[in-house]
Amino acid sequence: MNYHHIYHAGNFADIFKHVILTLCLEKLHEKPTAFFALDTHAGLGKYDLCDEKSVKTSEFIGLENFKKIQQFLPERYLKILAKINRIEITDLAYQLKTYAGSPAIIRDYLRSEDRAIFAELNRDDYLRLGKNFAGSEKFSLANLDGFSLLKSKLPPLEKRGLILIDPAFEKDQSKVSADYKKIIESLEDAYKRFAHGIYLIWHPIIKSDEETLKNFYEKMAELKFEKKIHAIFDIGSKENDTKMHSCGMFIFNAPWQLEEKLNEIMPQILEVLKQGKEAKFLIKQIN
Repeated sequence: MNYHHIYHAGNFADIFKHVILTLCLEKLHEKPTAFFALDTHAGLGKYDLCDEKSVKTSEFIGLENFKKIQQFLPERYLKILAKINRIEITDLAYQLKTYAGSPAIIRDYLRSEDRAIFAELNRDDYLRLGKNFAGSEKFSLANLDGFSLLKSKLPPLEKRGLILIDPAFEKDQSKVSADYKKIIESLEDAYKRFAHGIYLIWHPIIKSDEETLKNFYEKMAELKFEKKIHAIFDIGSKENDTKMHSCGMFIFNAPWQLEEKLNEIMPQILEVLKQGKEAKFLIKQIN
């Protein structure tokens, strides 16, 4: 694996993904009973936006855009960002230097009775993850392929839970990333073990991969989960810009009112971040 999320931290896809993650965790929090969370591809957990790798790609949406969308973001999400930056929420638009990865968001929601596992296969990133997140009874770190944990850790003892699947989709020497197949196989097995869990599956949308995505969408639709929705966030592309500008999130067993909240929040964020005429946000029901 040569993918490192530091190059993409705080970009439009992160905002999209983490708004959905936060809203789902909010719902889990509404009940006092314990829940379990699994992040299959945890990365570093948090990211220095001043790091040379982040600066090189300049994918962070920028402080000016963050200031404009701040009013639409979930309050808890803003509190998490403020906490890891050791500043007040009102200072985020001026002093945001560290971006929260999904483990930082999940960790903030863990109560004494809740539990999480953050998996990261890349050894160097795993070591950095360990430095960023000291040991805790609430969560554990695993230097493993996160897909394997959908078999070994499900069903959770807590009987409620959220599984975030956000792989790198690296192609290496192949034409198609092996992660598409791994996602399908892992979810087929996960359904047998934990059919009612909340599953969030992020993926990139790239024009050159249209046939791959078509096949992926068809196989995702065939999975037996009862409630499946597919959210797509496309900021459009600038002329001659080759960077990814669109991504999607499959949400299985979406919490009540999640669609309504996303339809309220994401179009307002898109209005700020859009770069081209094809920009769009939409949610599809999958039968």
